[in-house]
Amino acid sequence: MERIKLTSEEGEAITIRPVHRVRTLAEHSLSVIGKFLTPRPLNQRETKDLLRSVWKMGNDLKMVDVGDGLIQFKFTMESQLRWVMNNGSWSFDDQLLVWGLPFDLINEEVGQDIGSGLGHVVEVDCKAIASDQALFLRIRIEISLTKPIRHGAPIISLEGDEVRVAFKYERLVRLCYNCGMLGHEV
Repeated sequence: MERIKLTSEEGEAITIRPVHRVRTLAEHSLSVIGKFLTPRPLNQRETKDLLRSVWKMGNDLKMVDVGDGLIQFKFTMESQLRWVMNNGSWSFDDQLLVWGLPFDLINEEVGQDIGSGLGHVVEVDCKAIASDQALFLRIRIEISLTKPIRHGAPIISLEGDEVRVAFKYERLVRLCYNCGMLGHEV
């Protein structure tokens, strides 16, 4: 994919509609992003079980691995979130846990908008989102085979916030890495 030449479409921005953004922000308002400062991988199950026990939250606390070593901690009450934030620093297995900011980027509506910018949306896979395993958005789309596939695009919200995202494709057959077209290979 790295050798595919960029087309003029690669720079075309896809606008995200804020249809359900207020609801999504509300759902994530009791979330923080954390990262354990360690070069080695942690046992996710042990980490989750221990933190739930130490923080005395049981299943009220959801933890989602969002990639790059980041974990989203979702609380059910603001008092729980404040207690954890005010009583840190926290560590697990002698590894420091660092907090970041809340986020609201992975949801079905954004998947619909991105997919519509690429072609006809067949389905946005919400299973990973619903099961708290969302590392990415999976979107099934129908695209034109007369144009090279896009491997990324700037995504712009109506507020003007912009971020460049990469696209990865599954089950591509006979992709030409020289021109980005399907149906032949170099």
